[in-house]
Amino acid sequence: MFLILDLYLKSSNLRKNNYMSLPELIYSPIEGGTIHKYELSGGKRKFLRFIGCYLGKCNFYKNIDDALAYVKNLKDVQNIHSPE
Repeated sequence: MFLILDLYLKSSNLRKNNYMSLPELIYSPIEGGTIHKYELSGGKRKFLRFIGCYLGKCNFYKNIDDALAYVKNLKDVQNIHSPE
């Protein structure tokens, strides 16, 4: 089955470089959470966005500083509500 799909992709206009890339992990602090960079296509332009995630909650941001602040804020909220 994979061979058929591979042959289809090679013979069609759907080339591997036309697909959107997968998010790339760029930062993972010891305390938890992740920051990924992700390139999105929109019309004729490509946009670089950052995804901040902590405990399954993720948001897109235009810059890495906002994504880091989001993860830090979620960590702080989690620490406030954790049992002692």
